[in-house]
Amino acid sequence: MPLDLHVFRTLSDNAGALLHDPASGACAAVDVPDAGEVLAAARARGWTISDVFITHAHHDHTQGVAAVKQATGARVVGPEDARAAAPLDRVIGEGDTVSLGQETFEIWHTPGHSDGHLSYIGLGSKVALVGDVVFVMGCGRVQPGQMDAMWTSLSRIMALPGDIRLVGGHDYTLANARFARSVDPSNAALSARFAEAETAKAEGRFWALTTVAEEQATNPFFRAGEGALAAAVGRVGAPAAQVFAALREAKNKF
Repeated sequence: MPLDLHVFRTLSDNAGALLHDPASGACAAVDVPDAGEVLAAARARGWTISDVFITHAHHDHTQGVAAVKQATGARVVGPEDARAAAPLDRVIGEGDTVSLGQETFEIWHTPGHSDGHLSYIGLGSKVALVGDVVFVMGCGRVQPGQMDAMWTSLSRIMALPGDIRLVGGHDYTLANARFARSVDPSNAALSARFAEAETAKAEGRFWALTTVAEEQATNPFFRAGEGALAAAVGRVGAPAAQVFAALREAKNKF
């Protein structure tokens, strides 16, 4: 039986996400930007949070974890560098697995945005929890000196099957779409998605859920190996990692 997935806005643009296993009743919160909002979202669906999966240690992803653990007794797992920010029951890293009901998530170390950043890859449920590595039509900011690490992390995620759903950590979708269109103006799929992003913003819809295939078609950071993107940042013939770095620097200044 597949997992139920609910993605919603918390704080101003953070993504709250709940994964629920109907067979066992187990429910995982993915990070906890705001404890009250995450607990309310679970109550509204009749779910009880049993687990918290932390993607990375940044305050806007961990500040509500202790309160959720206190309210529910949830088991908390996450990277070593989140230990000071949240009450971890288990430290996890590259090569580990985490279970929710019958689903097993592979744990990938995906640094670049933060040193200990983890992604949770659920091939059975076709969902990957990618935190601040991948956003809809974008990617997270990169720590100084970590461009190569971020490119490696993105490359792993973009190689997943196209129907894998990606749960990102924020909704920056319209801003990302504007930048993507500026460097890839002839991409018809991107133009359509840009229009959708404008509509979503006007209607107040939250958008932090995408698929690998959709990002392969419209995300300039996924497409750094293509000539049109290299030309857009003056890196024709350069390796994809260098094109990615130039694209990310251009986005920082956009």
